[in-house]
Amino acid sequence: MSVLYVSPAGQDSHEGTAQFPFKTITQALSQSRPGYVVQLGTGTYQSEQFPLVVPPGVTVTGGQGQAVTIQGGGVAPQGEDEDRSGSEIGKQANVTLVLGDRAQVRDITITNTQGSGLLADDGVALIVNNRLVRCQQYGVLVTGLAHPFISKNEFVENREAGLWMDTQAKGEVRQNRFERNDYGISLAGQAAPLLISNQLVENRFAILAAEQVRPVLRQNSVAASRDTALWAKDRAQPDIGHPQDLGSNHFEDNTHDILNDAVAPITTAGNQLNPIRVKGRVAYLPSEIPDESAVPAVLLGNVEPSPFEPLPSPPSNEPFPLSLDSRFNDLVGHWSAPFVEALAEKNLIKGFFDGTFRPDAQVTRAQFAALVAAAFPEAPALDDRRISRFPDVAADFWAAQAIRYAQSRGFISGFPDGSFRPNSPLTRVQAIVALVNGLALGNGRSEALLIYSDRAQVPSYAIEPVAAATDRQIVVSYPDPYTLRPLEPITRAETTALVHQALVAADKTPRLASPFIPEVATATPNFTDLSSQHWAEAFIEPLVRRGWLSGFRDGSFRPDAAMTRAQFAALLVGAFSPEPKRPAVTFRDVPDDFWAAAVIQKAYRARFISGFPDLTFDPNFPLTKLQALLALVSGLALRSISPPETRSLLIYSDQSAIPRYATSAVATATQLGLVFNHPLISELRPNRTATRAEVAAMVYQALVLANEMPPVTSPYQALIDSA
Repeated sequence: MSVLYVSPAGQDSHEGTAQFPFKTITQALSQSRPGYVVQLGTGTYQSEQFPLVVPPGVTVTGGQGQAVTIQGGGVAPQGEDEDRSGSEIGKQANVTLVLGDRAQVRDITITNTQGSGLLADDGVALIVNNRLVRCQQYGVLVTGLAHPFISKNEFVENREAGLWMDTQAKGEVRQNRFERNDYGISLAGQAAPLLISNQLVENRFAILAAEQVRPVLRQNSVAASRDTALWAKDRAQPDIGHPQDLGSNHFEDNTHDILNDAVAPITTAGNQLNPIRVKGRVAYLPSEIPDESAVPAVLLGNVEPSPFEPLPSPPSNEPFPLSLDSRFNDLVGHWSAPFVEALAEKNLIKGFFDGTFRPDAQVTRAQFAALVAAAFPEAPALDDRRISRFPDVAADFWAAQAIRYAQSRGFISGFPDGSFRPNSPLTRVQAIVALVNGLALGNGRSEALLIYSDRAQVPSYAIEPVAAATDRQIVVSYPDPYTLRPLEPITRAETTALVHQALVAADKTPRLASPFIPEVATATPNFTDLSSQHWAEAFIEPLVRRGWLSGFRDGSFRPDAAMTRAQFAALLVGAFSPEPKRPAVTFRDVPDDFWAAAVIQKAYRARFISGFPDLTFDPNFPLTKLQALLALVSGLALRSISPPETRSLLIYSDQSAIPRYATSAVATATQLGLVFNHPLISELRPNRTATRAEVAAMVYQALVLANEMPPVTSPYQALIDSA
């Protein structure tokens, strides 16, 4: 990790070290690269070139316990993608800091008396433990496709709102405090954040949900709102709890707890609010979460795990037919009936005394432990030293033995505070990871997650286990097999289906045919911004399938974004597996621990791409279209065309922009169909930044020449006949 130090007492002519820090954050950010940390010393920073743009992957921190303030603002720059900033508010915002993808801001007080504090309009920014105080507009402005993680911040006395989110912004807003703002949280457009465990105190309006937003509110405390705690209007649909997924929000001493001016009614379950202080259509629903102490047969019929005799393997590889009949009166015709019946036949699950199964009820951690203990009694044990006693699991608790067994086999573990929380709900991703770990199925390739439209929600620790489960067809997802919903609480039906598929993967039971089991081999990668109508989709999709190209954590591909030199090197090495043609060289700006160091060296040795005379490679610099074409012609040793013939091949209206040294290579690339010009086929624009879509098309065509890919026709392929 590289650290650049800044202090009000420093000088921008210094080196940015602890002894000789920079004076301005502006100077430090100009020197930063992904993975860098800009460490601010105590003091106030206001002599800056605002707004301060924090590049992707860079952290700006004041350090815990230090008094660090940034004060000021400027109009945010416009991105290359016109739709990126989303709303007019985002496009015209006066802000203190603009955060790139994976940029972080921590432990800083931020004030902007002319505008807003922080702007996140793309990617996953982390905003943690800051104070957003007395901004003229918003403390934090989130727009576009951004989905930041906003946690443990204080939003105090901001003129318009502590937090504003609009367009298609998502993200997680957790454990923040909003105090004395006009609006604590204001949501517009199609924003859909998760608001959890926040405190909103003495705001005029604590939460505004307008237009078509769909926020999820859980475990928030809203008190002393001068007007309204939750105001819904237009077509907003705030989720504040359901009978099987309680909201647990606490409303107290507000002038109005809920004011619903929206088209649809709001349903509430498990919230503390005063009906006298509620206006508009609100439906009050009771909890449907079973009381374990009163219902002896919730998921399992036996208190202790019963022996499970492995069934013989099915006589053929054909799956058993799907039947929607069931012994449970609420499962006839239900999607999960085949899975439930299969486990019921083995006496692994039972229903309730009224003849129901309650497929949509949530599953607790204890219930899940009991089921896996019964289903997998022969799982290998872990080292005894990794087994602990949980203070919240009494020896006479109904699932104590099953919990101990599941823990000893690696299916499920406790929390850092030593607890197990047996009655807490389990999420879908936790259940998937538990089965993969307990059955020692190993890790899968992250490319398997490309089939899921919401893969950005998969936590980083779960990526490889979920990929392994997907590859082995353990995942079952209703109603859309390619929407994972990883962070939602898992239901009884979903748990049963997952455990059944895990038994199939372990060769313990026959397969079932189901349309809700995603198949990696036949699925098309899902990208939020890449449809079949995009001109380069047919080139991009096969490269993604092979694992040579990938999208971003937010579920996008960004076909029109620039490709960096490091990314290009990785694509070349993956697609062509080139042999070395020259000795290695050390680039001064590519450290050994840089993510692309190895592929950059391989691409260089194969003569695909070279560095600069000063022995730098500039890995994060955008690639030009001309550089991409020269790399392919050179690295693949494609046949050159003699100079007299080049004139007849240069069919471009801007051919004068092609450097003389590159005319032969460009002519060769044109003759072989490597050139793609979008949107105007006659314009090469050789010195313009190459987009990810253009590079994908070029590399795909090079693979066609090598008989590695089938030909794809495109109206944007620049051929001699197209002149």
